[in-house]
Amino acid sequence: MSKTAAYRFLEILPALITWSILLGLTVFSIKSPVITAALVLVYAIYWFANSILMSIHLIMGFRTYRREIRTNWLTKLDETKTTRHRWPDIYHLVIIANSKETWPILEATVEALKASTYPLERILVVLATEARCGEVGVTNGERLKQQYGQTFGGVFVTVHPADLPDEIIGKGANISYSAETIVPELVKRQLDFTNILVTTLDADNRVHPVYFAALTWTFLTAPRPHLMSYQPLPMYFNNIWAVPMIVRSISVGSSFWQMIEATRPYRLRNFSAHSQSLPLLLKSKFWSKTTIVEDGHQYWRSFFATNGEHTVAPIFVPIYQDAVHSPDGHLMTYQEQYIQKRRWAWGVSDVPFVLTQMWARRHQLPRSSWLQALRLIEGHTTWAVTSLVLAIFGWLPMLINQTFRTTVFAFHFAADYQHLLQFAMGGMVITIVISRLLLPPRPRFRLHSNDLVEWILAPILLPLANILFGSLAAIDAQTRLALGKYLEFRPTAKAVERQALPTTN
Repeated sequence: MSKTAAYRFLEILPALITWSILLGLTVFSIKSPVITAALVLVYAIYWFANSILMSIHLIMGFRTYRREIRTNWLTKLDETKTTRHRWPDIYHLVIIANSKETWPILEATVEALKASTYPLERILVVLATEARCGEVGVTNGERLKQQYGQTFGGVFVTVHPADLPDEIIGKGANISYSAETIVPELVKRQLDFTNILVTTLDADNRVHPVYFAALTWTFLTAPRPHLMSYQPLPMYFNNIWAVPMIVRSISVGSSFWQMIEATRPYRLRNFSAHSQSLPLLLKSKFWSKTTIVEDGHQYWRSFFATNGEHTVAPIFVPIYQDAVHSPDGHLMTYQEQYIQKRRWAWGVSDVPFVLTQMWARRHQLPRSSWLQALRLIEGHTTWAVTSLVLAIFGWLPMLINQTFRTTVFAFHFAADYQHLLQFAMGGMVITIVISRLLLPPRPRFRLHSNDLVEWILAPILLPLANILFGSLAAIDAQTRLALGKYLEFRPTAKAVERQALPTTN
């Protein structure tokens, strides 16, 4: 696809902002260390206040999560009176994207669907396989039909052809082809499209038993249900006790961040597994076939398809997913974790798309839409710079300017800055407590020397992990976008591991 000079500039913009901040702090630490230290101190105060606020939101999110997974949603549905729909008329079309995942992974996902409290005859399961992945999709499809053909309201298998025009390799092209293929079958069954909710899952996702009932209630009680996406809580707990401590910390942190965002719906975006009504998907022409981050991008496709009226409704019910765990050992696990985080950070590629669409539709969109675009840029910028600024660049005036180190201001700056960072770390106490309440029980295991070393080095390793798998992965993605070195889709390599998960904790 040819791109205009303006579009290319917008691709460069996120990296330009990030590198300007980092290089600017370096230069000003030499030229104007007092101003730089003052700015860093103000930013640390802001981040300290923000950490308190996020801790409050995490507590709020956790309390809502506990309440919602314990709710009898079917009883609540029976008690809910609506004029638009009757809840027994609502069907759930579940599209499971399967590339190279083997049957044991897929079977656990389908077994979780089977455990749903929602009537199974109103759940339609579609396995979206890839022709380029060979026989694994065919084999999985045959076993799915044979083993679960009579369990659900329908079981279908689609095979996405390789090398279709105007597509890149990725989940978006696969699930879009699958949805387009299955629509005629829905017509044949004479199903009312306004009564169909579509949920897209990865092959390693396990839905909580009450998810579809909670989704149905949220849809029926929403003021504009066909203008909304529905976002569950992604929790990377399928194999959480099998992964190294650093990866476990990253996975829990990612789950907590999504819980925090769920308490702020105005910031919420489609992420990983999510649901939309079929009419909204038809309006947005399903998912993008030209990006490797189809989930977040779908928010913007829906946003512009509805002229800025699209919003996201949080559902505080989890869909359990795999933490990164390579079958080739710890070193490869860390490499895979970095690659996954960089792919998530590739959501920065939405910036030129969003700003271009905003300008083209400026007369149709409400002015508040620009605030959403600014949040997108701000989010990717803080993702890239915050850990580096707080851990490294904040100390630059002290490290590289000898004259500044001897001043009274520098003495007070060092003490105040260190105290702020220590106070901000106090928020870890809240996350540790909630993680203990949230995580599934730890299986019995024999303590290995590697585990002992990890715990001893945790105070050093965890801040380094935030830099490596947070800031550096985001800077990598932004710089590649600026240089035109576009990322290609690459599924994360994962070992086949599953553990029992709590349904009411």
